[in-house]
Amino acid sequence: MSQPAYYDSIANDPKFIEHIHKKNRMLWLLMLIFFIFYFSLLIGAAYFKPLFASIVLGQFNFGLIFAVSQYFFAAALAVFYARYMKKVDAAMLQILAAHPDK
Repeated sequence: MSQPAYYDSIANDPKFIEHIHKKNRMLWLLMLIFFIFYFSLLIGAAYFKPLFASIVLGQFNFGLIFAVSQYFFAAALAVFYARYMKKVDAAMLQILAAHPDK
């Protein structure tokens, strides 16, 4: 089988297409969640100043804690994405194993 035919057979596999769609939906969802969380800091700091200026713990106000929480949130999203992609990679390897070699 020629190389283009081999790649076309994989690209036209319904399981491959399904996994690509699942991966794309997850990426868009994670991006949307991240942007909502990120822009909520900017919107909150601009329009909810009393809330963001309120003291929560010692000398730390809500705005500062919320801003620092974005680092932890981004790290959690990265860990979730890495674990999710391990599952996708395993599924892709199964699809590749089902197709004959080049």
